Parts: sequence; structure tokens; C-alpha cells
Amino acid sequence: MRVNIKSNIKEVTKGLSSIQKKQIPFATMLALNDTAFALHKTYKKQTKQKFDDPTPYTQKAFRVDKAKKTQLTAVVYVDKKREDYMQLQVDGGTRTPKRSSIVVPSSKNTSGITQYASGNITKGAMNKIKRNKKKYFFGVPKGGKGTEGIWERYGRTSTNTSSGARIRQVAKLTKMAKYKALYPFEKIGNGVAFSKRNGFDSNFARRLRYALRTAK
Repeated sequence: MRVNIKSNIKEVTKGLSSIQKKQIPFATMLALNDTAFALHKTYKKQTKQKFDDPTPYTQKAFRVDKAKKTQLTAVVYVDKKREDYMQLQVDGGTRTPKRSSIVVPSSKNTSGITQYASGNITKGAMNKIKRNKKKYFFGVPKGGKGTEGIWERYGRTSTNTSSGARIRQVAKLTKMAKYKALYPFEKIGNGVAFSKRNGFDSNFARRLRYALRTAK
């Protein structure tokens, strides 16, 4: 997932003198980077609008490759580590496990386990779960009531496995997980890049005035 912001300024610069035109690459570079970072800020902000309580894992997914005077293209994209997950949020689809099962945390994280927005419990949290066998267990509860997953013993007797502690499911183990398209990446990007108020065109006009004013 990438948004490339390229300059197309022939119409804007038709009436400039040859001296003024020397400032165009500099102004274009600044305008592209202004637009790219505005896009980056909006993508991060929109995670709070599109997702239910997004974690830092999702909010920090976006990166910017800045434009240079010799390469007048700025790129805003999703970090490679998060690309597969975010692609599912953009397009929807089915996720299958890389190993044996997908761990899907319960919608209400009452146990306070640290988890990513990607549908995975963090590695550190999972290690704590595995070590604390008195509090957590994997599988299906006795009697077959409930689905396969990670279960937590809680209440006053949660540390004593023999005294009938109450249990609740922390996460399900499944062979596939379906995702709805929630995050319109391209639409958000175009909304910023072509905005009359702070899109590339307005940024370029402002930056060109600055370049002409400060030219030596």
C-alpha cells in the first residue's frame, strides 16, 4: 500500500521567468514533502476513526520517503511488518495461520492482556500466559462447554486450580479469520493530496512564493 505524490506543475509555471523557474525544483520538493507529512498525519488520525480503540501497533504503521530535488516524488506507505495485516483492513478477506492456528483475542479484553490490533496477543504477553499455568490454560474447558482457545481462571480462587475458580475465554484458536474492509487507504490519501486547502497544489503555490522570496 503506497501513495506516490508526483508533481505536475507545467500549467502553474507557464508565466514564470527563466530566473524564477530555477526555484521550481526546490519549491516542488518542499510542497511534496508538506503533502506527504500531511498525509502521514491524516492516516494516523484516521485509525482512531475507522478502528475501535487502535493500538500503537496500528497507529504507527505509516512511513514517508521524502522527495529530493533530484527525485521529485514523495511516497507514503505502510511499514512492511504491518503490510499484510493492514491489507486485510483495506480490502477485507480471509487470514490463514502461518503455523498451526490464529490467536484471536476476545472483543472485551477484561484480563488486561497486551495485544496488537492485528488480532495477535503480543509475544511478551503470550510468554507470560504460557508460564502462568495456574491462571491460564489452553484448550476446551472440562465438559466441552466453550470453544478451543486460551482461558483464564479469575476471581478469589484464580490461583488455586483445585477450588473451582471461574473461567473466561481470553482468545480463540481458529484456522482462519475473516476481516471486513474498514480502512479506505486510497480514498483517504486522495482526499489529502487533492485537497484545495492543504493538498499539493496549495502547498506548491505557498512554497513557490517562499522560494522566490528567499532566492539568492
